[in-house]
Amino acid sequence: MKFIRKVAALGTICLIFAGSAWQVAQGQQRTTSLFSNDCVQRGRMGSSQRDVSIGRVAFTEIFYMRNEGSLITCRIRPAGSQPRFKTLRLAFGIADNESSSKPVDINVYLDGNLAASRSLSVGEKSLLLLDVSRVSSVAIEVPNNDPNSIFLRTVSFVQALLEPISSSPGRRQ
Repeated sequence: MKFIRKVAALGTICLIFAGSAWQVAQGQQRTTSLFSNDCVQRGRMGSSQRDVSIGRVAFTEIFYMRNEGSLITCRIRPAGSQPRFKTLRLAFGIADNESSSKPVDINVYLDGNLAASRSLSVGEKSLLLLDVSRVSSVAIEVPNNDPNSIFLRTVSFVQALLEPISSSPGRRQ
């Protein structure tokens, strides 16, 4: 009889911990790459998996854009649908081995409105955290501010993650 009670108590404890672990797992939803969404591109850019040094720190470049009027616009929420993402985490920089010291501008637009702008020189990096909970599209622009320059520089993106809107336990998405 004592053995049966011990087994029942152990089973109850296991069920409690399993339920808690399931709720934690439900809350830990995966991020999505910005560039895996429907995107429209203009200019020289593309996916990459090369290693770059920015500020003497090694990173893996996931995407690059050249400073020749490049623009990428990505739809992150189709019209009429519920918001899926709360934050855009964007990390980028200019590699240490770029040839020019002139800064490169990077502009980020949310639904067509300028949300952030950075001007980076060789070896500099930036991290942007932007609220996209009410946004349908994200655009990143690397304009050509010096059309007479013969130097084209590359902006290396090392992170472009959309973090999901998390739900509380018991709430369905």
